[in-house]
Amino acid sequence: MRGDDTDNMLTAVRSVCYVSAGIFLLRFVTDGTRLKKQAAFVMKLVFAVVFASAVIKGFMEFELPEISQYEASDYSQAADRYRKEAAEKAAENISDVLCSQLEAAGIDVKELQTEVNISEDGSIDISRVIVRSADPAAAAELIRKSLGQETEVINETD
Repeated sequence: MRGDDTDNMLTAVRSVCYVSAGIFLLRFVTDGTRLKKQAAFVMKLVFAVVFASAVIKGFMEFELPEISQYEASDYSQAADRYRKEAAEKAAENISDVLCSQLEAAGIDVKELQTEVNISEDGSIDISRVIVRSADPAAAAELIRKSLGQETEVINETD
């Protein structure tokens, strides 16, 4: 809240409190007299007017904040993070599938790492596969059969 809004709110609350205290005092003073009903009616009217004016003034001064105050249009960090997380998960899944295929073919795999890039349009590009195995040539051949001949396969040695 801005300072002006806080001051206006405090003024409205004080006004309502003063009028409420006035009604109480008037009831206390006029208790048992013939003017009791008329005085109570007048004070209730004053209370209603003060309360209504505070509410109306609040509605008249009410304004919605401009959208430009918020960083609503800057989601680039979230999009970059999403692409990074999706690339890591895709690389992990591809590595798991390739390991399963290599093990099913009887090729012992010590380590397999897949590098993946995800473009702006969401397409997945497998950059390269790094493999450490007892038979690197057979592993590279099977990986290329699975992912395509243009896939770069790097054989690491111990």
